Amino acid sequence: MKEFIEFLVKNNAITFGEFILKSGRKSPYFINTGVLSDGKLSYELGKFYAMKILQAFPQAEAIYGPAYKGIPLAISISLAMYKEYKKNLGWIFDRKEKKTHGDSGSFIGCALDVSAKIVLVDDVMTTGETKIEAIKKIEEGLEAELVGIVVAVDRQERGKRKSAIEEFSDNTGIIVEPIVKISEVFEYLKNREIDGTIYVNDEIYEKFIKYKKEFGSE
Repeated sequence: MKEFIEFLVKNNAITFGEFILKSGRKSPYFINTGVLSDGKLSYELGKFYAMKILQAFPQAEAIYGPAYKGIPLAISISLAMYKEYKKNLGWIFDRKEKKTHGDSGSFIGCALDVSAKIVLVDDVMTTGETKIEAIKKIEEGLEAELVGIVVAVDRQERGKRKSAIEEFSDNTGIIVEPIVKISEVFEYLKNREIDGTIYVNDEIYEKFIKYKKEFGSE
């Protein structure tokens, strides 16, 4: 866990300040794995995901990364999975708009057998709305079986009654596994110096606690 947290903060995949989320909430932190955009960082990120997928969904046969951010993520995980564990998983992603000529269709990537078991990967889980959209695309465009979702960070946001992840799993039957929870990130980083930098001081931590009380699930 600590290796992954330090990897994220040292490479600015988690930043702190004030950010307006897609949900409209004002967050004291932001997670964006899209900044890990060179060969070394992509591969390192892929290794963390590959390890989690093997632990949580060893039956997976392919990795699905929703466009656009999920595309390089799925490829990085596939490469890391083969390099580190000699397990050859295909990758697949969706087009934003269905192509009607040439290589037509809504998806690009490996050919899937009927009922092939796939894992969806993304950087965060907030309300779960974007994951619902991805599931609809899979149901409409693929005959594969979505066995689970792996995200880098569970923001531990509250849904209507339970946590967003619990409600999502209750409604869809799909298990969501985070590599790390946001509470673990803040607890680990609070006033901890990493390579000469304190990323979460008392002020930033208190903003997180306030946000957690308003929107958090626990």
